Amino acid sequence: MKGRLDIGEGIFISIVLFVVLAILVPGKGLSDFMITLLSVSSFLFGLFVAFSISDRHSRLKELREELKASDAFVVDVYKLSAIFGEKTQKECQRLLDDWVVATIDYYLKDYHKATPQFLKLYEFIISLTPKTKKQEIAYEQLITTAEQMNRSIKKIRFLASDRMSKFEWGTILLLAGIILFCLFYINTNTLSSVSIIVLLAVALITLILVLRDLDSLFWKEQVWIWDPLTDLFKEIDMLPYFPGEVIKSKRITLPKGVSYRLAKYAHPYPDISGKTIEIVNG
Repeated sequence: MKGRLDIGEGIFISIVLFVVLAILVPGKGLSDFMITLLSVSSFLFGLFVAFSISDRHSRLKELREELKASDAFVVDVYKLSAIFGEKTQKECQRLLDDWVVATIDYYLKDYHKATPQFLKLYEFIISLTPKTKKQEIAYEQLITTAEQMNRSIKKIRFLASDRMSKFEWGTILLLAGIILFCLFYINTNTLSSVSIIVLLAVALITLILVLRDLDSLFWKEQVWIWDPLTDLFKEIDMLPYFPGEVIKSKRITLPKGVSYRLAKYAHPYPDISGKTIEIVNG
């Protein structure tokens, strides 16, 4: 079941709700106190939200860079493992796939729960025994890459868990509530007054929804999560893998003709035991 309201859905509901309120609930017109209260709360809200959105954008940019680096590490390990023979590369491919799949099964805020799968890959790399000069060079590069991956995982875990506090959200929502109250209080019930108040109120809600998606890492996830993951699976010669909820809620748009693995979970998150995987042919 879908557990969140999309920005588009939120805007539509806001328009309907605020139009009804603006028409059916009569305002009392302008007053010096309400104008002052609206000015102060709007200034504080704008200041707080502007800082928060900027901070969340910086965090998202840094997280995207780390995920891109992590994807590059995966491809490097897969290609370098070929120097040790087809059997070694196949096992490495399996371990890489297990780890990437585990990172998808869990939300980004729980990225660390995929660590056991990464450690299995790490131990496999360490256990390799180079027999030729070329393999010795590849082994050194694999060890270096694994160490970089380990550091990258820790940074991704930190960035993903760096959420806004309840205090920050409480302050923003309190100021938004005051602004909405003031707007509808000064409503003069004319067409121009209703139109402007509804537009301002919807813009207010839109900013909050954008900030929510930035903080929860849903903002433009198709571009920086699902498209790169689709490419990554192809680069290690595996079918792309997606949770069923992501497909059902249309959080991802797949090109026609793409075959993929679809995960179906038997229990509510975060219990992924009993998971089944279905091959969907494009």
